[in-house]
Amino acid sequence: LVLRVDVAGDPSFTELLDQVRHRSLGAYEHQDVPFELLVERLNPTRSLTHHPLVQVMLAWQNFAGDSGPAAGLALGDVEVTPMPVDTQTARMDLTFSLAERWSEDGEPAGIGGTVEFRTDVFDAASIEALVGRLQRVLMAMTADPTRPLSSFELLDEAERDRLDEIGNRAALTEASMAYRSIPALFAAQVTRAPGAVAVTCDGRSLTYRELDEAANRMAHFLVSRGAGPGQQVALLFSRSTEAIVAILAVLKSGAAYLPIDPALPDARIEFVLADAAPVAAITTADLAGRLAGQSVTVIDVHDPAVAIQPGTALRTAPSPEDLAYLIYTSGTTGVPKGVAVTHRNVTQLLASTASGLPRAGVWSQWHSLAFDVSVWEVFGALLQGGRLVVVPESVARSPEDLHALLVEERVSVLSQTPSAAGALSPAGLESATLVVAGEACPAELVEQWTRGRAMINAYGPTEATIYAAVSAPLSAGSIAVPIGSPVPGAALFVLDGSLRPVPAGVVGELYVAGAGVAGGYWQRAGLTASRFVACPFGGSGTRMYRTGDLVRWRADGQLDYLGRADEQVKIRGYRIELGDVRAALALVDGVEQAVVIAREDRPGDKRLVGYVTGSVDPAAVRGALADRLPGYMVPAAVLMVQELPLTPNGKLDTRALPVPEYQDADRYRAPGNAVEEILAGIYAQVLG
Repeated sequence: LVLRVDVAGDPSFTELLDQVRHRSLGAYEHQDVPFELLVERLNPTRSLTHHPLVQVMLAWQNFAGDSGPAAGLALGDVEVTPMPVDTQTARMDLTFSLAERWSEDGEPAGIGGTVEFRTDVFDAASIEALVGRLQRVLMAMTADPTRPLSSFELLDEAERDRLDEIGNRAALTEASMAYRSIPALFAAQVTRAPGAVAVTCDGRSLTYRELDEAANRMAHFLVSRGAGPGQQVALLFSRSTEAIVAILAVLKSGAAYLPIDPALPDARIEFVLADAAPVAAITTADLAGRLAGQSVTVIDVHDPAVAIQPGTALRTAPSPEDLAYLIYTSGTTGVPKGVAVTHRNVTQLLASTASGLPRAGVWSQWHSLAFDVSVWEVFGALLQGGRLVVVPESVARSPEDLHALLVEERVSVLSQTPSAAGALSPAGLESATLVVAGEACPAELVEQWTRGRAMINAYGPTEATIYAAVSAPLSAGSIAVPIGSPVPGAALFVLDGSLRPVPAGVVGELYVAGAGVAGGYWQRAGLTASRFVACPFGGSGTRMYRTGDLVRWRADGQLDYLGRADEQVKIRGYRIELGDVRAALALVDGVEQAVVIAREDRPGDKRLVGYVTGSVDPAAVRGALADRLPGYMVPAAVLMVQELPLTPNGKLDTRALPVPEYQDADRYRAPGNAVEEILAGIYAQVLG
């Protein structure tokens, strides 16, 4: 019999027994229905990797008064002795065959039995741990059957200690280091090597002294315009040396920098400026028009008034607790939210020599300044004496040109999203360490990049300051690519819905605590309180960030990433709330109902797709969205449907939504392997 157990509402053990009894008795009336017929009628999604409908089976035998597994089997004078047999196969992932035991004098002697399991899913140690947990839970339930299910402890002391160790719980009680601000650490590096090259971009280089003096001049000018601690200064720049100077200048002034990507639509820029209320905005002459009509003082980075400012340091310096930057991410309600990150949040990550992240060398700066990985790119180089190679905007869009630049500049630390790294050739980059982050890393990318060079998979939401976990160096042959273990200063907890740690191997939601947890969301107290919650594993006032990511601990102490617990997705490294896109879609004239999902109709090719009801032109809808949303948030296709399909429970049936036909004729993708190169060559020759 296939039975469904409902534990919603956190029932007590007594209530659960009652429910199971009624469901079982009702199901016994249909026990003659063949299992094959049930599968045929329900038609579940088939898979060669597991049994349909159910993967766990319980066989319960309770022949009163008998003591062995052969109880109830009578063969005259023949003595029956059970013999364990290795069947070499397992029908289910997990099968419990349990029975009551009785002593020779007929007294109850507990429960015994066997566990059969698939060796490609479980190992013997995992099954032994599972049986131990089952014993603990059964003993606790029978001792007090009125307790709610969530109150029963699955873990023993050894398991709790192990989770504390691999999750780095000790980070919450370690003595706090005397962290310094970003400008203070940069000044120390200038003193150590003033003549070393700090930044290179488009054939132009600045030494550490030249970069420091240029930033000082801009910082003096910003202070004269009202910048200082507690203020924000917006930055509207393409990737450039001027952008690096402006970032340092804002930080030296004591203000926090607010990066705005020029690719954002005007409506988005207007919202960010209104919400953050920066005291000024620095940009270039060619981008200044994007700020026209905004109520913010616009400063041209090449203003002659900046050049006459002193190149010496300001007399005052920011505190480690001052805000360093404000980066806006997608919001669940359709409203972007600004994440407020302090100097201490950043410097505690970069100051550690045990994080597993690369140290000084030649670093590339490829990410948008509005993506927090850029913070690590910039200051991972400049606070450690490295050389920062800023990738010009035109080069960043071309994998071939980017590859040529990386080889020419002998870049040794390369940071990419997995999607971008997949389009980049590893040839000639044998001395580079590749750090991927921003989205799930596919195993095939590891196969492509790990031969002959180091590759690291890093994980961290903006709210936990860039990276909270870093993998050990990856190696080819991995089936699942881990997101790693906590960086120094971070504590990671995999919890259930009641904020209780789940055992290793069990899926739970990831919570991040420690020195990297940001201050919260800018002027969003309610949202901050819902995502930055009290941490029950640290002292009074300790907070942890609820990531919404589903993970599990591996036996080696690293985490596997399994997806999102909510509607937030990552596409090409950008974190996108589907609610944000859906809200914009619903505002288009003529749209009655709207839904947005992330489809992956081809492996590794994840895209946003919108479905609408009403009377609209799908092409016009995409055009309207392009005026309101960044390009990466505009669905690859918008489809008209007569009605949105629903499941019997009244929820959206995403499997019933039609597959779109993408319009990719104007998009170029380079051949990904030798076969594609040959085919591309043949077509090119035939078509001329």
